[in-house]
Amino acid sequence: MQREYKRQGFFRFIPASGGERELRCLKPGEGGINTICRVLDASSRELTLRDGRQIEVIEGVIADYTAKIPFFSWLADREKLLPHHDQDRVIRIENAYVRRRNGLVTLYIGRGTKLVDTEILFPGYEELNKPHKRRIKDIIMCHGAFDVIVEGDILLRAGTRTGTDRSTGTVEEMMIDDGTGALFLFFQVDNKRHTNISDAEARRLSFGTPVIVRGNVIMRDGRYVLMAEGIRRKDNNDLMEGLMEFMARYTCIWIGIG
Repeated sequence: MQREYKRQGFFRFIPASGGERELRCLKPGEGGINTICRVLDASSRELTLRDGRQIEVIEGVIADYTAKIPFFSWLADREKLLPHHDQDRVIRIENAYVRRRNGLVTLYIGRGTKLVDTEILFPGYEELNKPHKRRIKDIIMCHGAFDVIVEGDILLRAGTRTGTDRSTGTVEEMMIDDGTGALFLFFQVDNKRHTNISDAEARRLSFGTPVIVRGNVIMRDGRYVLMAEGIRRKDNNDLMEGLMEFMARYTCIWIGIG
């Protein structure tokens, strides 16, 4: 793994061999995936097969500098997949495949997959555990996304219903548009486990309201849905932060040109 200096003044990590795939934009149906990643979270459980046999599987989250993605492993390789207490486990995954699981694009580790401990320069746990800001256009092109931030405006309120597949409670259904595309937006109201918005705040979200949403984009009933884990209205601080990022980015460019 080596560092490449991008024009905007930021570093990105790229595989030295060029044979590894970035986690961003892995698509269902792809196979023969080789990638280098850090294991952010993993746990094992017993799974009962159709014939009654029980096997141990491991599931969790991996990440590289481009994205976070869930993984599911038929191999109970505790030594390589379950993170150490210092969360310093970087592995090379060879010959994995991609499927959709619970609506999310997921990397599958099967019997033909090889896991290799790798000691290379790689982004740390704290950096990789942060959500990535993504455009809706890119999310749809990549068939969904895991733990991302989407900024846009409320396009319409589709309704309110009670109960979801995750828990009970009031669920608001809306659409969000960021200028590149639109997504259905579902979030639970007055549920501290899943969202941070009250019923009164939810009622104030109307056409044109600018919001910042964190969550997963899944495929459900043939449509892409942003399942919000957190949602809030944009304020002046967000606008100032965006302006500062813009100025910092293009100041780097002008310094480089000069």
